[in-house]
Amino acid sequence: MRPRIWTYAGLLIVGILPAVALLCIFFFYRIWPQHSETASQSASPFSAVALASATSTLSPPPNTKAYQSSLYHFSLYYPDDLSVKEEPGADGSIVVLFEDQATVQGFDIFIVPYDQPKITQATFLMDEPSGVMDDPTDITVDGAPATEFISTNQAMGASAEMWFLHDGLLYEVTAPQPLASWLLQIMGTWQFT
Repeated sequence: MRPRIWTYAGLLIVGILPAVALLCIFFFYRIWPQHSETASQSASPFSAVALASATSTLSPPPNTKAYQSSLYHFSLYYPDDLSVKEEPGADGSIVVLFEDQATVQGFDIFIVPYDQPKITQATFLMDEPSGVMDDPTDITVDGAPATEFISTNQAMGASAEMWFLHDGLLYEVTAPQPLASWLLQIMGTWQFT
């Protein structure tokens, strides 16, 4: 009888333990990193990971439309329940409004030609009269260095903003602060063209 017990124990050690070990290795190398990435992306309303440069053409997210500007060299996908309105300025600037007509909620992109290598304090104060820049964080938008921050303005109160430069243009993206994570998802589809 003892030899049979050793045979079953040997079979257990030789057959089942390696299978368990392989399952553990699979879990830690395949499943755990995906869980960790998901957890880290949901930790902050803004995420540099979501705004990183896209290496290939994006597939349109569900329930979205594409917006593209050949003049201002970018494209993005926005929720299909928003309307888009372009308001050109006299100095080559434009404001692109993305707005839900029913709730009057949305975001806007202000674009203006800009010949400085960095955004100056004078430009910031001219475009953001409140002078408020809380919690500034360096991020990238499709590879372009950007700053995200919380500010305030008369039209919407507390606002989530992202400012960045690319090819001689200054982009200022603004939404009400409660829509910060929603704006982040949209900006994750931004591509320079």
